[in-house]
Amino acid sequence: MKRNTRKNLATKLKLRKLRKPQKPRNSRKSTTVKVVKQKRTGGSGIIGGGIDLISADNNSFNSNPYVRESHNCYMYFLNKKNDEVVKICKKDYPKHKLCRRAQPGYVSGHPLLKKGDYKCPNIMKRTLDDNPNIYKIDENHKCSPSHYKGALVVAPNRDYHYYRKNDDGQWTHKPGYKPSTVLDSKNNLIVNPRKAARDYGGTLNYKEFCGYLCVPREERKKRMAHWNYDHNTHKGGGKKLKKKRTKNITKHAMKKKTKRRSIKKKSRK
Repeated sequence: MKRNTRKNLATKLKLRKLRKPQKPRNSRKSTTVKVVKQKRTGGSGIIGGGIDLISADNNSFNSNPYVRESHNCYMYFLNKKNDEVVKICKKDYPKHKLCRRAQPGYVSGHPLLKKGDYKCPNIMKRTLDDNPNIYKIDENHKCSPSHYKGALVVAPNRDYHYYRKNDDGQWTHKPGYKPSTVLDSKNNLIVNPRKAARDYGGTLNYKEFCGYLCVPREERKKRMAHWNYDHNTHKGGGKKLKKKRTKNITKHAMKKKTKRRSIKKKSRK
């Protein structure tokens, strides 16, 4: 009887174990995939660690008309917005039907762009001078995880233009004040900006391909300006810079005067 009772207990324990819901072996893997998807498709557009998600579905450059008007291809390529530009646009647009936008080279003190400046070497230099954290890369190479890929083209003696590659692999660009798009000049999906159609008629033909670039994701590592720092072209910005410079000069002069006075007092003693 004892043997039978032991056998019965063993069978009961086995049945209990079988009835319990067992966790699948790959449960950990499946949960991690879900978390990644939530991060990538979240409305905040931020991945863990404060790094911005570069998305073709990001409509923040298009939804607000003043943001759309005041942000061009350069700003879109940098994935960077400027609240000051939007405020100026709200004042200027009703009068002039035009808004001030950031230009490559303004932060690093390059002069205003002229007709002859629209050449690959010049625009590339302005871009890299503004943003030392941006670096050149070949077509077949990938950027580091902290960077995303971009491209620069030029319509000689007319205009420059930038593209960016989003994290979903789709290339997009923002033609001036117009909304961002995934299409080229022939309304085809952009697979490679070098091979894409870039002729918009007349002299607005971006026939010169300047190269590929790697752009940092972190906003603090990117710079742009909507006025020229060297030549005070912006009415508000130029005056602000002048005031800062004069303040620094006066402070420096006052320090010199106080030093001289203290030296004279010591010599008298």
